[in-house]
Amino acid sequence: MDKRLIASDFDGTIFINGEISGQDREGIKLWRESGRYFGVVTGRGKDFFDKAKEVGLDLDYYILCNGSLIADSDRNIIYSSPIDRELFTQIYRLFMSFDDLQFCSEPDNEVKYQFYSTFPSVERALEAADLVNEKFAGRAAAVVNGTHVNIGNAGTGKAESVYIILKHFGLSEDAAAVVGDDYNDLDMIKEHSGWAVLSGKPAVVSAAPHTCESVGGLARTLLNNT
Repeated sequence: MDKRLIASDFDGTIFINGEISGQDREGIKLWRESGRYFGVVTGRGKDFFDKAKEVGLDLDYYILCNGSLIADSDRNIIYSSPIDRELFTQIYRLFMSFDDLQFCSEPDNEVKYQFYSTFPSVERALEAADLVNEKFAGRAAAVVNGTHVNIGNAGTGKAESVYIILKHFGLSEDAAAVVGDDYNDLDMIKEHSGWAVLSGKPAVVSAAPHTCESVGGLARTLLNNT
């Protein structure tokens, strides 16, 4: 299996308990030094550019907002899919009807790539995401990350974004090794026959085609198998 690109989730996958381990840093360094590509695919927005710099993480690409915004290593936008303002407002009105909603994005004049919300439990977040995917089928796509529900346009997502970045680098569709830990990573993991870190959500780990101890360990294993 000649993988040329790793697409890794950030929070809970390589950023754990507020840090990136030395093992992960070394594995990523070896991977990139071999001429291969490493990037992060996250639900975080444009603020992740600064976060990556803060934690000293050099990347070949950024996949943000669960795939609605993709940039190269210099932060030049490769792909974007902003949410239509009317659709965003409709989603906002739905979420304002939830009695246990803890937080949600509000409509304004800024370009929005994702709708963010937070609930008191993972179970409630999953219920809200299911309702969105039913009510706005073909228009919006909701995924769950912890107790958060993130919503983008239908047709955007981590799984789809990996195909976009593979095409950007001129790589085949089977050249990506994807890895994650949470529900919003599961479609990507299944679509690309990827890995779940063993510390991830049990439901994600059990559904993943492959598992690994860490991203750095996965990088070393893939390099040793080529």
